[in-house]
Amino acid sequence: MTRKPFYFLMLGGTVLLLLLVFFVYLPTKGKGPAAAEGETAANFDPQAAFQQSCASCHGQDLKGTPAAPSLVGLNLSVDEVVDIITNGRKGSMGVMPPGMFNGSDAEKKALAEWVLSHK
Repeated sequence: MTRKPFYFLMLGGTVLLLLLVFFVYLPTKGKGPAAAEGETAANFDPQAAFQQSCASCHGQDLKGTPAAPSLVGLNLSVDEVVDIITNGRKGSMGVMPPGMFNGSDAEKKALAEWVLSHK
């Protein structure tokens, strides 16, 4: 019996792996998040990020729901809100799990500033 089919399968798998490395992995290697530390990505939209990550619990209008408190008129600093976004919080209404928004530090800060702008 010949081993040619096995070698063709191995050769095909190797070629596929090389294609993946050259066209998928290497073009993205070394590219960090869109925003560097201390600056916000130009295309980051905090309102869209809120609608995607936060509105289902805090409401479209930030006024809260039975699942989560209102975010209007918070008496917190930007750093405190960033800490809550990052690490979550246990409160009288329940628990906000950590990692509900996984943006960069600059994006978390921009989101916190946007939330705090609603008085």
